[in-house]
Amino acid sequence: MKKVRFGVIGLGNMGVPHANWCANEGGKDVALGAVCDILAQKAKEIGEKHRVPHFTDARELMDSGLIDAVIVATPHYWHCPLVIHAARRKLHVLCEKPLESRIGRARVMVEQCRRNKVAMGVVLHHRTRSIMRTMKRMVAGGVIGELFRVEMVCSNWFRSQAYYDSGAWRGTWDGEGGGVLINQAPHHLDLFQWIGGMPGKVLGLVHTRAHDIEVEDTANFLCDYGGGKVGYFYASTADEPGTEQFTVCGDRGTLLCKDGKLLCGRLKQPITSHVRTSKGSFGKRGEQECTWKEVKLPKDPGGRHLMVIRNFAAHVLRGERLYCPGVEALNELELSNAMYIAGFKGKPVSLPVGGKEIEALIRKLEKDRSSGKGQAVRKAADREYAKLMKK
Repeated sequence: MKKVRFGVIGLGNMGVPHANWCANEGGKDVALGAVCDILAQKAKEIGEKHRVPHFTDARELMDSGLIDAVIVATPHYWHCPLVIHAARRKLHVLCEKPLESRIGRARVMVEQCRRNKVAMGVVLHHRTRSIMRTMKRMVAGGVIGELFRVEMVCSNWFRSQAYYDSGAWRGTWDGEGGGVLINQAPHHLDLFQWIGGMPGKVLGLVHTRAHDIEVEDTANFLCDYGGGKVGYFYASTADEPGTEQFTVCGDRGTLLCKDGKLLCGRLKQPITSHVRTSKGSFGKRGEQECTWKEVKLPKDPGGRHLMVIRNFAAHVLRGERLYCPGVEALNELELSNAMYIAGFKGKPVSLPVGGKEIEALIRKLEKDRSSGKGQAVRKAADREYAKLMKK
């Protein structure tokens, strides 16, 4: 194999760009082999644009011999059956985020790819951002010591009502499986745990504050890491002006990511020793200082989907380390599912999440709140999944 020939399944807001990137900007390792969409005119349009075969049935695409890997860019519920179909045909899988809407199905996806010995990557491309990779290295390298507080505010995901009205599956329980936590915030949930670690328990609130949708547009959560170590996560598609602020506090200092800059505040001495050695009740002047400096970042800011595609192809061809393997993408979904259970049931939720509990919750929310706009995507995908798991 000299190039990885990708077949793009689902030609919506993300599938069309994926096809463009593979066809025009993939470089030496990437080629576009074919495209697929259930809408025949859409498949024909994109196929002819890039001069590749087009399909309306994903299984026919997978059986065509024209591709080595699939990019799955369909509505979330269809990720699971399509990934299983691909894995069983020994096709490598690059899946759009989130892996699925439900952690139990996502675990099956990862296991099917492992069992069939195919590569599995997930398009959590914010991991390629230089500012986040720098934070990751500094935290892992002990620059700010042992962490005791992690805070993420991601309200820079504003979406209009027109956005939710643009697709039948958007903003629905039966079509999408959730709102800001399952669609926009996965990128930040991934960064939150990738850099700050996974909590043991979550509790908080979800609200539909501004939009005319079935699902949440705002989420507030407190995370318990044990031993007094905590995290806070806020996400919204109903804030303006929105912001992205990520703060990680440790025994030796603090990292603050805001407005595209990374600041590092280093303490003169660790807090754990200062609280025991300070001679004054409130600390003495000069005993403790915090020196703030802006961290120099690489010139290339990163953060591009294309970086993930090229990296995935390099992994298939030469074993290059994946930015986000499927097994690591389970974490952010674990968090969002725990937050849904905690928010809608009003109780603290311990991780890992039980697959059956989130399944039951989504079905109840679908029953209680669904308007039918989502066109029962979940039921159709689940029928296909059930047939697959019988084989």
